Amino acid sequence: MSTVSSIASKTENGLRALVKRNPLISMYGLMFLLAWPFLILEALGSHGLVSKPPAFLGFATGWAPGIAAVVVTAVIAGRAGVHDLLRRLLIWKVGLRWYLVAFSLMAVIILGGIGLHILFGGAIPTIPLAGASILNIALAFVILITAGALINTEEIAWRGFALPILQARYSPLTALVLLALPEALFHLPYFWNKDVAFYQNVGIFWFTAFTIAAVFIYAFVFNKTSGSLLIVTLLHSSQNAWANLLSDNSLRPFQFTVALIWMIALALILITKGRLGYEPEQK
Repeated sequence: MSTVSSIASKTENGLRALVKRNPLISMYGLMFLLAWPFLILEALGSHGLVSKPPAFLGFATGWAPGIAAVVVTAVIAGRAGVHDLLRRLLIWKVGLRWYLVAFSLMAVIILGGIGLHILFGGAIPTIPLAGASILNIALAFVILITAGALINTEEIAWRGFALPILQARYSPLTALVLLALPEALFHLPYFWNKDVAFYQNVGIFWFTAFTIAAVFIYAFVFNKTSGSLLIVTLLHSSQNAWANLLSDNSLRPFQFTVALIWMIALALILITKGRLGYEPEQK
């Protein structure tokens, strides 16, 4: 073997060993590296500081988490590991109730937040789908949830890759806190993007509060469906779909939504005694 080849081989082996020792940091780092340049350029572009990047590059943001999870999995576990990760997208025999949860839970939570806002003296907000026919609502929901499932690969990274590793190392509650923090941080550039009204209106605090509570709910659903990435992907897509269809991005209704989702998360923590459906794999 030539000296150059030997050095390249040692470098490759050293990098592989580093990734194997630090799989989460490696996955997070690659995910941010792939997604944040576009998000930062978009934020700067919204202030007129640079030219906005082409819109089609936004796909890179949605696919970055999945790509990062697959690449790091391939490094540490090879083709078999990637197959095991992605096969979770095919776990669909989980019972009808979990599809009902995936498609309707976030609608109930968002509408509940709006209802509490009105109950406590708030003005009736503008609901985007108000006055639309049932057929148009269903069609819009199907389009949005399908687009979300195809474009947004976050669940492959958060629940498919990171959550099993964290739950195997720490208690479920500790694992979920450690997952929620980078999940919230991933969205940070949006708060400087003037063109994204939702993040501008709700602010970092309330978004982070929502994200942390949602992580507990997503983990419970993931654990109780035998690690189905399909169900949590549908849940995530429906969350974004219902937010577009039901919310006008006002702060006060969202604050009540955060309070409601925290009530659900805390109830799950108490009912499951902090396990949130997690059962260690039998060896």
